[in-house]
Amino acid sequence: MNNKETGKPITRGRHFIVGTSEVSPYINIEYVGNKISHVYGFVHEIIVWMSEKHDFTFEYVEPPDGAFGALVNGSWNGLVRQVIYGEIDIVATAFSVTYPRSKSIDYTFPFSDDPMAILIPYPRLDSTISGIVRPFQYEVWIGIIFSLLILAIFLWLISRFESRVSREPLRGKTGLFDHFWFLFRVVANSNDVIAFTLATRLIVTAWCLTAVVFVNSYTSSLVSYLMAPKFVPVITTVQSLADSNEISLIVLRHTSVESTLFAATSGALAKIGAHLQSHPENQLKSLENIEDQVYYQGKAFPHEETSLIVRIHDDLKATKRCRLAIAKEPLFPDQHAFGLAKFSPLTKTFNNDVMWLKQLGLLDHWKASALPPPNRCSAPISQLRSTPNKKLTLDSLSSAFLLYGVGVIASISAFIVELIFFKCF
Repeated sequence: MNNKETGKPITRGRHFIVGTSEVSPYINIEYVGNKISHVYGFVHEIIVWMSEKHDFTFEYVEPPDGAFGALVNGSWNGLVRQVIYGEIDIVATAFSVTYPRSKSIDYTFPFSDDPMAILIPYPRLDSTISGIVRPFQYEVWIGIIFSLLILAIFLWLISRFESRVSREPLRGKTGLFDHFWFLFRVVANSNDVIAFTLATRLIVTAWCLTAVVFVNSYTSSLVSYLMAPKFVPVITTVQSLADSNEISLIVLRHTSVESTLFAATSGALAKIGAHLQSHPENQLKSLENIEDQVYYQGKAFPHEETSLIVRIHDDLKATKRCRLAIAKEPLFPDQHAFGLAKFSPLTKTFNNDVMWLKQLGLLDHWKASALPPPNRCSAPISQLRSTPNKKLTLDSLSSAFLLYGVGVIASISAFIVELIFFKCF
């Protein structure tokens, strides 16, 4: 776009004040004292490219209050306030597109689609204390027990009926409990004997074949579960975060996340927002030691997904272990764009540039180049698997020892009851 009076491009020879705030890998800032000495990152690459194309110079400044921009008591703060009052010409960082902001400033076309993901403590290994019942769902266990009862009753009725028809006593055990106990012990390859007839033999044969399927399915599933337990995340969805009593959300004050949660009127976001308002200590003034807060205090922190990937990489590099992960479901989708004064003559020019860079694939290239390489901590939670155990540990077999302990306690209790019964009667 050209200046109507001079015919020259409106950007040529101009010096722009660019408002920014550090959000790696979008914008990374280095300082000498309190002054910005060097800036690099994905968004910086775009600004440099446009400055060379349109022949303008620029310098970066940060908002005095450190805020991106929120409407507080009817007035905007942060970068939004600065661009409204002409203190800066451009907002260039991971600047989220929101409806309230768009009523006061202009946005260019988005240069990035980056969901507001949730940083959580690294998933813990699933407990094996209940491993003895884990191979089957509870419905399967109920089905097996129900089948045992029905089949035992059926065998007992057949035995009673055939005894009356033949008018001859059947050899072997013929009680209802005897039939149930026999069917139960078939699974353990017992040699108990009950009263067999042709009808009962056919039913027991079918049960034996079914028991073979149960035993082999149970054994293979149990071995797989104990040898390679899964990781269990503290939360997976936004709804699970809203319902969780173990983990609470922390946010950076005066950001689009805080504004969105406070403005929500229904659903999981409204529930999270209400909890956040009732706990002002979870509204942070800075992101200092945010990784430690998430890991040690059991917090969840929403931020741009690419930024969280960088934080996880840096934390792994510093601590040499996986402490952080990204929840499966993001808090909400998010887009980033440059912010300009309302009705700015630069909007059309920058829109054309963003669209052209997107079509050329340079935006994707610069963004990918700014990201760290994949690491073992950045794998999606759904793909996490523990290293298969070469030997079963005591922890792996804790459920078996728990069952043994319950059996010993039950046996001692029964023995005491029997002693009391015989002494009294």
